[in-house]
Amino acid sequence: MKLFQTALFLLAVCFVACRVPPVPPEVQKAEAQQKDLWRAGAAVFCSQEYDDYTRALTAARHRFEGENLKLGVFRDYDRVRQDFQAVLKSGDELLARVQGIKAQKTEALGEAVRNLRAKMATLDDITLSLTERGNARKRLAQADIYLDETESLMRQAKFEQASAKLSSAGECVRDAEEAVFAFISRYLDRRQVDIWRRWTEDTIAESRTKGIVALVVSKLERRLNVYRNGRLYRSYEIGLGFNGLSNKMHSGDNATPEGRYVIVKKIASSQYYKALMINYPNEEDLRRFAEEKRRGLIPSSVGIGGDIEIHGGGEDTLTRGCVSLDNEKMDELFNLVSVGTPVAIVGTNEVENYVIRAIRKN
Repeated sequence: MKLFQTALFLLAVCFVACRVPPVPPEVQKAEAQQKDLWRAGAAVFCSQEYDDYTRALTAARHRFEGENLKLGVFRDYDRVRQDFQAVLKSGDELLARVQGIKAQKTEALGEAVRNLRAKMATLDDITLSLTERGNARKRLAQADIYLDETESLMRQAKFEQASAKLSSAGECVRDAEEAVFAFISRYLDRRQVDIWRRWTEDTIAESRTKGIVALVVSKLERRLNVYRNGRLYRSYEIGLGFNGLSNKMHSGDNATPEGRYVIVKKIASSQYYKALMINYPNEEDLRRFAEEKRRGLIPSSVGIGGDIEIHGGGEDTLTRGCVSLDNEKMDELFNLVSVGTPVAIVGTNEVENYVIRAIRKN
């Protein structure tokens, strides 16, 4: 009898258990969705919507827990399923919204980074061509570090920190731009450019009236133009030293002099292949040097310097105040000129020079 009763009990339990409704799959999906939303940063990017979502999810869980307190056969998950389906729908919409916001922020910051890198590339090229090794290049290097950090933070969706780093990079780039302008301030002075233009025009006029060859060196553009009978005949790229854009003040400053000169010696074999020596210092250089010394701008023990040449060795040769050309071009130039050939060395003939145009373009 007892065995029979036990069998009946087990059969009843099995019958009841078999009638327990399965837990809706939406419950587990909602658990995974909440984790996805948290990882996506919904609490940060859509805090109000995320709060609404968590309240709805909490209410759905309470209903689910309430049903689980009932005897299995009496559980009804239909309403629970509906609640969790509504939660999942709102969660999907919230996740899409968060991803959209992140995509917009990533694109906006990415475009700003690209624009800044483009400007940095221009400034980098300019500082290299100007042989500027001071504050501009230092600030560009700092900006590059800040931009790397910006991109790293963007990948982590830390957009506030990324914006701060981007702002720091922008300040560095502005400092670099100002340093470039300061470095070439003389080249932006219209009165100075007018003086250089007059030297150039007078030298070309001398070539035309005397029917001779004349040379014009433009330091900023890194060009040596050859005129014959007043007409442009040849044009060569040149190299200057680290301080080549400055006007030579004294011995050892590594600057390239500016003024009107003549070739006083042709050297067929020199330390830098072939060379053409000019008459630096001329009378104007001596006068200015004496005046600068009188004003205490040049130490009394320092001399004016000399031995300024146009020579070979390559346009990339870093000279100490001379002008350099590739050896092949130097051969050609050497055969074109003679002792007495006039030479004008100027900073530039354009106020709106390539440096200004390049910076404004970006």
